[in-house]
Amino acid sequence: METAEVTDAQIQIGECCEEIEAQVISRLGLKPVPEYQSLSSIKNLQGRATGYARVYRGEVIEKAAFLTLNFMPGMCYFNVHLIPRACYRIPRFSFEGMLTPQGSQISMDLYPDMDIMLNLEYFRSHYKRAADTYTRARFDSSALVTEPSRMLHMRAFASPYMLLAYGVKEAQVAEFCGYAQAYLQDWMDLCSASQICSEGEVEDRIRRRELIMRTIIECDPDREKVVMLYGEAVTEQIEQATML
Repeated sequence: METAEVTDAQIQIGECCEEIEAQVISRLGLKPVPEYQSLSSIKNLQGRATGYARVYRGEVIEKAAFLTLNFMPGMCYFNVHLIPRACYRIPRFSFEGMLTPQGSQISMDLYPDMDIMLNLEYFRSHYKRAADTYTRARFDSSALVTEPSRMLHMRAFASPYMLLAYGVKEAQVAEFCGYAQAYLQDWMDLCSASQICSEGEVEDRIRRRELIMRTIIECDPDREKVVMLYGEAVTEQIEQATML
């Protein structure tokens, strides 16, 4: 990607994602997953390299995926998805968005993979930075317009503190990077605690994750556009590396 095509928002998001990547690798002892090395440079159907996916694994982490796709000048999709092993009572960390010159969409959450109503105390105890950050962004910032997801399945899967904003201006991107760091610190603390799930809970988490990821893929309104740019085979490789 040529330097002239890179916006300030992309630079800020790129630095933020690289910082998250460095933190989780260092703190959790993650190692690259060889089977996804082919995605270190993702080429579109014209043969141009327009992105990458880097995937790691560790003792507590099933998959830590870092994806960037530059669809066209000024338009970039990024996704950080940290997936703990199902035997640990740790949520999945997600920080993702689409950056465009007209205004960006950015979201983050600690997806719990558990029944929310039956585990309210869990959120009160472990989502302290996320809760404070969500409140500050959702209710105390006059410059930001945050709202629940417009997609029913995402509202059903999310934690009470899913933070999502449409039309994010370039000057606000750095603020969202700070929010992502706050969510990450709650997630890191949960990784350090590493609560072990019961056998029944492990089975339930695995079922929920499979349903969640398959539904997100099937309901993605932009999937056809990705297939048009990269082809079905590469699109499926990206999904397998970063979501499943």
